[in-house]
Amino acid sequence: MYAYAHAPILATTSRLRSSMPPFSHVTSNVASLLVVAGAVSSCVAVIFASGRKRGRENSAQTSRRSCSDDKSTYESLIGRTPLIKLTKLSALLGDGRSVYVKMECMNPGGTGKDRAALRMIQDAEECGALPPPLGPCGPCGVARTNDSAEAPTGDESNHMDESIRLAISRSRTGGIVVEGTSGSTGISLASLCAVRGHSAIVVMPDDQAKEKQTMLKCLGAVVHIVPNAAISNPNQYVNVARRIANRINDRSDELEQHEELAAGRCINIKATFINQFENLSNYSTHLEWTGPELWSQAGGNIDAFVMSSGTGGTISGVGRYLKSHSCNPYCKVVLVDPPGSALHSKIKYGVAYASQQSERTLRRHRYDTLAEGIGLDRVTANFAMGCDAAVIDDSIRVSDQEAVDMAHWLLREEGLFVGSSSAMNVVGAVRVAANLPPNSNAVTIICDGGQRHVSRFWNRDFVVDWGLQWPEDGSDKSVPSSIAELFRT
Repeated sequence: MYAYAHAPILATTSRLRSSMPPFSHVTSNVASLLVVAGAVSSCVAVIFASGRKRGRENSAQTSRRSCSDDKSTYESLIGRTPLIKLTKLSALLGDGRSVYVKMECMNPGGTGKDRAALRMIQDAEECGALPPPLGPCGPCGVARTNDSAEAPTGDESNHMDESIRLAISRSRTGGIVVEGTSGSTGISLASLCAVRGHSAIVVMPDDQAKEKQTMLKCLGAVVHIVPNAAISNPNQYVNVARRIANRINDRSDELEQHEELAAGRCINIKATFINQFENLSNYSTHLEWTGPELWSQAGGNIDAFVMSSGTGGTISGVGRYLKSHSCNPYCKVVLVDPPGSALHSKIKYGVAYASQQSERTLRRHRYDTLAEGIGLDRVTANFAMGCDAAVIDDSIRVSDQEAVDMAHWLLREEGLFVGSSSAMNVVGAVRVAANLPPNSNAVTIICDGGQRHVSRFWNRDFVVDWGLQWPEDGSDKSVPSSIAELFRT
């Protein structure tokens, strides 16, 4: 279980001081400094004392516990992301209403997916679905030099076998992580696999930004591209990822004895399908880690938590924690959903359906939006933890044009360069905050930066070809409709 109390006290104090919400009251600056100094001294003493005790108690614990005490540099940077106020946006809301964003894009992988990716890999290692990681906790291995080109497209069976061959040659533990993803989770998994000694096969639909593919290849992942399709199609990217993992495990004995693949190494080949959409370690991560961290930073004063859903793990986990621990029992959890996604209807009417599903000309088969990584045509196990348990109270539909306009406004006015899902999150947060009582606080997530979206969401030609207006065209900069509404009320 992750514990936010284990975060470095000095680093946490510095971050909280730099992003301290106005609702953390102190009587004076002097009093505040004395309180902080006393708290730091007490916490450091307690941590040192408890650390000695834990060291004695954990000497015979499992390899996972000892591994977690010896984190890689990458892993030690995950979490403790700042919570900041959007000052100009909050000023427009007026009456003390504020919008805060948790900067999950400041995790080392540039996304909040780092949290769930770490947990899911650790769980797979602990249950034996993956070999132990390299380093003090696992066997040392020698990486095999591989100059082969990326896995080509072509006949499905040959395409799979080539991806498998590349992955085996790159694994130093024999472990292979396989996942179907639109990009961000794959980047987190590939980064963690690089330091833990496993290899990664990332199956992606062909409609994602090219820069994500480039990043994955730089991180050493085998990138397996498939045509986009609905989840009911056996060649949908998640279904293909599952099939690749099964293919590896079914042939593990044969592959281990293959002279070229083994290359003189004694390896035990194990593949695991991470299955982020249905893997409840995803939800648990945010319930046990992200939620408490956000609660602590905000001092418990959160009136609404607003965000979109990809796998559903973050909104369900964080939402569940906030509702369970809030001194305000009326804390609202609101879904932000893009065009064509069925989740909006599920929350509003209890049926997962979108009108675009009845059309013959879907742009993306799953849903009809420029946004990447959010919206689905089904209810996942992670989303069900928030939906079926009545954690999610309401849903807002946000258009692509609103997201594009908001992204450009945030860059001009707040200096934040955000991606498509983050822009949609802020649109939703503004709408919700505008209807809250005075002196209320709405919180959302900045999932990732615009750097991963320059070929699509931040590409003028692409946006215009999509049938949208580019906000910077003309002398008048487009004001997001969610903000324009504030001036009409």
